[in-house]
Amino acid sequence: MEFIDLIPNICEGFPFEKGDFVLLNFWGDNEDLEVLDLISENISKKGVIPFKHHCSNSFFEKVVLNLIDNNLETPEEYLEYLSSFKQVIDIFMYSPSLPSGISESNIPKFKKYLGELFNSLTQDKKYYIQINVPTEINAFNAGLDYDIYSSALCNALSVDFPKLKKSCKEKVENLRDKNSIEILTGKEYSLKLDINNREWFVDDGCGDFPPGEVYIAPIENNSNGDLLISIINLKGQIYRDVLMTFKDGKLINSSSQELDEFFNSLPENFRILCEFGIGLNPQVKDLIGFSSIDEKSLGTYHIGLGMNHLFGGKNNCPFHMDFVFTCDDVIFN
Repeated sequence: MEFIDLIPNICEGFPFEKGDFVLLNFWGDNEDLEVLDLISENISKKGVIPFKHHCSNSFFEKVVLNLIDNNLETPEEYLEYLSSFKQVIDIFMYSPSLPSGISESNIPKFKKYLGELFNSLTQDKKYYIQINVPTEINAFNAGLDYDIYSSALCNALSVDFPKLKKSCKEKVENLRDKNSIEILTGKEYSLKLDINNREWFVDDGCGDFPPGEVYIAPIENNSNGDLLISIINLKGQIYRDVLMTFKDGKLINSSSQELDEFFNSLPENFRILCEFGIGLNPQVKDLIGFSSIDEKSLGTYHIGLGMNHLFGGKNNCPFHMDFVFTCDDVIFN
């Protein structure tokens, strides 16, 4: 099934109610606007009011750079208006990048513009939803063959949303009074997490698409032990059967020299174990080495390193990386 055919089902998953005013921010070219129009049409059928905002490479090159050349900054009124939306859907045909032909002296100014734009779209929202469309460039950035990426993403987006929402709700209700987690992998490895007084969160269509997980921020300084990860994709390079060791909440080493070099190059707070999640989407059939899809697969679990202040934790940093695994057992106490 093609992504365009799945848009009605995707819109079934959104958490909006009749009368809600929702900003649809679109990163794509003019020839891609059918995607934006169809999402607008389908949410409007439910009485949701869409406001379309279009960002494109052409606009950056032909308009934003001209304004920068004239030493003009983004008007506060513009940023304040975008910030006023409490519900945002960010739709990516591609990720924003530096415009072609930009001078070295203008790069900091353009990055400032993008940063202000991102902040106005993401901060202090009731719902901030991200949708990556299966395009060649998004597959390339994920380090995957396009056909594999597109098939996995479209399968995940074909999920029965009412059933998914029900299973996510039931899972959280069953775990609400638990204080600790022990993860057993590889028949001999154990990782213990402290989740005392932390809240479970649900992604059933109200966060990152594809949906299908419940997750929690463990206590940042109290994760200890070893975890075996079957597959890690770092910048397109695949690593298999990687053992990760944690002490007092931080990753201290892994069994891969190349990954160790990468992890050791990160600031200390980037290496904090910040998340534990449970995949609940039955339409994610196979692990493809791309955590944003793999982590939603029913029967999988994942941990994250880095940022968790947006979902009940205390670690505020500009980094988040997930690691998906299956295991012998997970014990909740």
